[in-house]
Amino acid sequence: MSRRGENIYKRKDGRWEGRYIKGRKANGKIHYGYVYRHTYKETKEKLTEMKWLYKQVQVIQGLYSGSVRDWMIYCLDQQKKTVKQSTLTTYQYKVTKYLLPYLGEMELRAVTQKDMQEWVQKLSDTTLSSTTIHTIFQTVQRYFEQAVNEAVLEANPCKGVVLPKKEAKKIQPLTIQEQKQLEETAAVEKNGKLVLFALQTGLRIGELAGLRWEDIDFSNNLISVRHTYQRVLSEGQGTELQLGRPKTRASERLLPLSEKVKAWLLSWKPEQTQEFVFQVGDRPMEPRLITYHFQRICAKAGVKGCHFHQLRHTFATRLLENRGTIAGISALLGHASTQMTLDIYTGSDLTERRKMVDTLSLEWVS
Repeated sequence: MSRRGENIYKRKDGRWEGRYIKGRKANGKIHYGYVYRHTYKETKEKLTEMKWLYKQVQVIQGLYSGSVRDWMIYCLDQQKKTVKQSTLTTYQYKVTKYLLPYLGEMELRAVTQKDMQEWVQKLSDTTLSSTTIHTIFQTVQRYFEQAVNEAVLEANPCKGVVLPKKEAKKIQPLTIQEQKQLEETAAVEKNGKLVLFALQTGLRIGELAGLRWEDIDFSNNLISVRHTYQRVLSEGQGTELQLGRPKTRASERLLPLSEKVKAWLLSWKPEQTQEFVFQVGDRPMEPRLITYHFQRICAKAGVKGCHFHQLRHTFATRLLENRGTIAGISALLGHASTQMTLDIYTGSDLTERRKMVDTLSLEWVS
């Protein structure tokens, strides 16, 4: 039989066979169950159903004997109806890429805190950043906690695991001179509008790509951020482009449209007949292409080592320099909390604070 997928085989008679764990025999050996269907898809659907059913029985009886891999597949399958597809594929990638090669075949109930600590250490020995290790660990920890909640495990083996110290995020906005150079170059470039718009709104690259003309209310001077267009991991191999809702509720927001930006948009809107503000053919301009145009404009402007997300940092930093409040800036950026804004931007207005201290010093002298 040729194999395809997770415990799914094609039989010589042309049917597909799926195998799942029903429990353990008296001698401790695994007791398997089988499903048969005429197509791979039908077999996979029925197999998923049977795996879920027997996991419930095993949980109730306290007999769960599945592996870490089995449990992760079960948890991910349960999330299909509760999280965005792009989020789910990200979780799948983290589990498949970073956890299963190390602990996938181990029996779930046998995993200890020591095993998890050793796993984290192995991740730390790679080129992964500490921030990335934290996000991977948080995803995995959630699924072990689910095992505790469903009475499969008595305790979460992730508890007490020591993670590498997080690296501080360093904000690097454009200087005022760099911003001026970039704006002057973008103003005369064919695709410079997307750079200028990002500097004036602080939109993420996916939000910029997903922006439609109908999202801009010229009567009330508002921009509705309600879509994102991004490349996400597909269920198979590779990636695919998806237009969807922003990941968090805070990301869906209203931005005030300044008179300056409004007049500028209206000056070139008559040229546009397409649905999206930045469009190529019949589709939104994808983030990779936006990045390509941005890098080309940066090169012409003589601004080196800049990435697109710095436009968002620059937008926020200019607001801080003009005495914008953290709460207001957080809302404009679509951050989930003001603490996130504080963590990222504390210290970015150092120049202005130096001026304030200098002023105090002068008052003391006088």
